[in-house]
Amino acid sequence: MSQNRCKYFFFLFFFLAVMFSSARAAEKYAGSSMELGIGARSLAIGGAAAGLFGSAEGFVYNPASLGLLKRPVIGLMHAPTFGSLKNPMANYNWAGFAMPLPGGAAVSVNWTRFVVDDIPRYPELNGESYADRYGNLSLRPDGSPTGYFRDKEDVYYFSFSKVFTANVPLGWLFIDLPVEIPFGVNLKILRQSLHTASASGTGLDLGAMFKTNVGEFLGSRSYGDMAIGFSVLDVTRTSIVWSTRQEDRVDESYLLGLSYEHHLGLKDAFLRFFWTSHKKYETRQLFGAEVDLHYLALRVGHNQGGLTAGAGIRLWRFIIDYAFVSLDFDNAHRLSTSIRL
Repeated sequence: MSQNRCKYFFFLFFFLAVMFSSARAAEKYAGSSMELGIGARSLAIGGAAAGLFGSAEGFVYNPASLGLLKRPVIGLMHAPTFGSLKNPMANYNWAGFAMPLPGGAAVSVNWTRFVVDDIPRYPELNGESYADRYGNLSLRPDGSPTGYFRDKEDVYYFSFSKVFTANVPLGWLFIDLPVEIPFGVNLKILRQSLHTASASGTGLDLGAMFKTNVGEFLGSRSYGDMAIGFSVLDVTRTSIVWSTRQEDRVDESYLLGLSYEHHLGLKDAFLRFFWTSHKKYETRQLFGAEVDLHYLALRVGHNQGGLTAGAGIRLWRFIIDYAFVSLDFDNAHRLSTSIRL
């Protein structure tokens, strides 16, 4: 089957599911490009990133994580989707900038685009029925498209996070435990165009984290940081209003995550574990692990589609990450870059 015809059937299915199904079913697919994930590191650990901190792409899973950034970061990702690497049916890209502020705050601006180009448009069938076309060759279509159109979905994120610190008293047998509690918010602006129709919407994400050093409690430097994160995405049930007067809504997602890092005894070498429970229409358990040797990182995880894996290389201020991701109806490759300023 040709690439254009594959795109046609893929998008015909998507279009029918979203535009002509029941209202509830349409809402299930509304804003679905936001669920593809951001950042090859996060995707390689199975998307179990609700408790991830110190990474520029963490905002999309939990905006509170931005407050724990130590320096400004530029993030970029290119993700060929649904098809081969050289000739994908769709492309998904991300660009963002995050910057810590004085007083334990941080801001971030991000943009994602999901686009399907060259979707063929075919003419209406001639004749009154299949029998007419079967008996009259002149009524049969020749399979040539009359033109092409595209689907383009842009999301703009404006994020803010603030960290509060405290010392938790543990009693006279223990020292006070220092903790960091960041809160964060994403303001999302959506823009979508599909053939002659267009749509727009605004959404809101909220998040919080609790981070502490386990070694402070257990009295051993070999134990590292632990973080618990909780976020609610699309807390206002993001409304997407089409020029056709159709309105879709994106239901809330609830994420509860845990991350822990263990120092391996070598300089800047860590073993990290991640877990996230993601609840939307169903509850999904996501897992991941990472061995970080500073200049090289190896990752593995498990998402709703199956196994994920990846690696990262640090070159001066550049971090290049790769992920292999199992999706519901295809496997995908993700490549992202972080530039620490």
